[in-house]
Amino acid sequence: MGSVLEQKQAVVDEIVEKFNSSESIIFVDYRGLSVSQDTELRNKLRAADVELKVYKNTLTRRATAETSLQSLTKHL
Repeated sequence: MGSVLEQKQAVVDEIVEKFNSSESIIFVDYRGLSVSQDTELRNKLRAADVELKVYKNTLTRRATAETSLQSLTKHL
């Protein structure tokens, strides 16, 4: 296993790849959802063949800097 910095860069690289290959991106603030609401949301998204992934805002900001999506940073 690599250093913490290498692990974080791997996550940033993953986010960049997802940004570049996605048809759309939706940011969601999940705070305030109950466990059952979160489970229901995940089930509905899975049924619609939509991927839900939670990333730290700091790593997502780094990823937007490596893409043409820098304007998304203000939403994080």
